[in-house]
Amino acid sequence: MRALFSFLGKHRIRLSLGRRNKSTVGKRVVVSTLLCLALSALLVSAKLVEIAERQPLGDSRGRWVSAAEGVDRVSNFLSMNRPYDMITSWRGLGEDAGERLDTVVQVVEALEGEGVAKSRPDSSLSPTPVDNETLNDGETEVACPNGWKVTSDNPLRVHVLGDSQAAPVGHTLGAASNGLFDVTTNSRNSTSLARPDYFNWHAELWEIATKDNPDVVVMFIGASDWQSMETRDGQVVEPGTLVWTDEWTWRLNVAFDLLAADHRLVVWVGLPPMRSSDDNSAALVLNEVVGQVASRRPGVAMLDLWEVFGADYSERVSPPGGGSPVRVRGDDGIHLNRTGSAWVSAVAVETVAGYWDDSDLATGENDAMCWGVRGGAGESDAESAEETDRCATVSETPPDCRNGERQSPLFMPEGEYALVSPSWNQVCALRAADRGVTCWGDKLDGRDQVPEGLFISVAAGAWHACGIRPSNEVECWGSQVSQMSADPVGKYESISVGARHSCAIMPDQNIFCWGSDEHDRTAAPDVQYAMASAGEWHSCGVLADMSVLCWGDNSLGQTEAPSGSFVSVQAGGFHSCGLRESGEAVCWGDDLFGQTEAPSGTFASVVTGQRHSCGLRESGEAVCWGNNDHGRADPPGGVFMSLGAGGNISCGIRPDQSIECWGQELVGQTAG
Repeated sequence: MRALFSFLGKHRIRLSLGRRNKSTVGKRVVVSTLLCLALSALLVSAKLVEIAERQPLGDSRGRWVSAAEGVDRVSNFLSMNRPYDMITSWRGLGEDAGERLDTVVQVVEALEGEGVAKSRPDSSLSPTPVDNETLNDGETEVACPNGWKVTSDNPLRVHVLGDSQAAPVGHTLGAASNGLFDVTTNSRNSTSLARPDYFNWHAELWEIATKDNPDVVVMFIGASDWQSMETRDGQVVEPGTLVWTDEWTWRLNVAFDLLAADHRLVVWVGLPPMRSSDDNSAALVLNEVVGQVASRRPGVAMLDLWEVFGADYSERVSPPGGGSPVRVRGDDGIHLNRTGSAWVSAVAVETVAGYWDDSDLATGENDAMCWGVRGGAGESDAESAEETDRCATVSETPPDCRNGERQSPLFMPEGEYALVSPSWNQVCALRAADRGVTCWGDKLDGRDQVPEGLFISVAAGAWHACGIRPSNEVECWGSQVSQMSADPVGKYESISVGARHSCAIMPDQNIFCWGSDEHDRTAAPDVQYAMASAGEWHSCGVLADMSVLCWGDNSLGQTEAPSGSFVSVQAGGFHSCGLRESGEAVCWGDDLFGQTEAPSGTFASVVTGQRHSCGLRESGEAVCWGNNDHGRADPPGGVFMSLGAGGNISCGIRPDQSIECWGQELVGQTAG
């Protein structure tokens, strides 16, 4: 500060405006204003850097960050940042675990060496087991046979985490629980899972799970997530694209992996309806993704705030118990006020109190509650819970976990099928008995409206699906965007559905592609084709002379097909694979995850997903390579008759015509 005053005195800068000359007075006002602004900027330079780093990814953000960092360097040199640093330090807003790692991948890599699940430490803060209690009539009753008795003196340790929406929930949750929750709130304004460069929540969650080890974690985050995001492979992708959704889903799963260990319960608070239609649309997509992921995880529950506050945005809502509408929203049309947050807290308490089986958790008298684990305590029960977490099913029958050592869940729908087609977020199959179509997965945009009747083939895409009728006419369903689900005129022998487009071969071997023409993926060259495959942003086909021709996006070489003869070709996310006459599998394009590094040997067929590939040996063995997130490239043993690969899932048909899928994309049966 002395340096600044010395500078002002040396140059005789006067702040008085007492001169008669109006022009001079005006100049002095401008100079004084600029000086005050500069002084303010220097005093809060760290905040300016924070605001700049919060901006959307792109060149504009880079310029803002460079300018703010320049101001911050001057402030540091003049020691003008010390008052602000003292205040932030006093408020506990300084450096922390969430800012030490820059990417989610760094957190995952760190976890590989240390593991995620931590055993409960022996601590006086941990709920203590209770012995059997004796009732007044002399009978013996087990109060909390498999857990701890939670009271106001021995409360459940609950962490509330998230963005600015989380703070008021954290402040009202303790009262809503009648003192049964010891609540810690960790609220970071304008943070998200999309921008670990601004604040790395995954590093923070790891720190909380391993050091604080709460019993319950309530997460309320997402209002700032709908923005550009840098993927694991360095792409900057826009919200709403398939790549963006895939990356955000992966980050969500990593977050749950970090928290939902050691029988900890994670309660995710979904985004409420919002005033802006754009914000509302984003909230619907994010809530849908969370709902799908949470439904597959025994240790995760999701609160649907659209059920609490209604599907249509309103600032005033009638209380759950009835009565006159009260104001529950903030002025910005996004946040909840304290009343609305208190409603969320009440629902969160009900969720925690009623989540586990009645034998393990029950609300007792005298404001006491039992907290336990599903299946009871002990090592065998922990193993049982872990096994349940690995195995899932899309039918109402009990899950088949015959491969207990597997790390990925198995999806085994009932029935017999002649064909299976997995995609990015849905799987469709042709039933063997009646030649009808059954689909599983995402229900958005009419993807669950599968038409009835006979089909001879079916192909599933990211946003739509199509089938060929016995008359060789094509019928599609799903999203109407870019006319991707429009039925093409004419007759067709084969069809392939990609992310937002489709290609079909006519009896005369001419091709017709329709849907989104972004990257020219529907601009098929006018030649004759033996077969065709639609990928994410590109397409490929085998010509009459058995050569391969690809078109569309070639950002990673996915359309640069090698020369030679091929019997089939498959277009994936950003790579392609073909099967030569010799049975050799050849792949090209993006190899970030090794998805083009086909194993040696011969194959009967080869298929491609978004970031992985699979091949069927002549023996019936399935072999996959590439990205193995969720176990999509880790097929079970045994014999398969055919294979299919999608986004996060792969599927095969067994000799008995049953379907077995592996990975983590299916959610539930949508139509059949």
